[in-house]
Amino acid sequence: MVKTVTVREKVPAALIQPCPKKWHKAGGPAITEDFVVRGDVNAAGLDTCSAQVDGVRQWNAGL
Repeated sequence: MVKTVTVREKVPAALIQPCPKKWHKAGGPAITEDFVVRGDVNAAGLDTCSAQVDGVRQWNAGL
């Protein structure tokens, strides 16, 4: 008798975490520094999401 068991692998938890939220300040940016901070925060969030998607693609390809 042969028993076949299908094992479904899961994507690593680090690759499916929610992406960071957009920068938000009540009342909007008030000083020039706020625009710089917003840009830095949003760029870092985009980099994080991009890395997660790339990681999922690599994992899915078996690399």
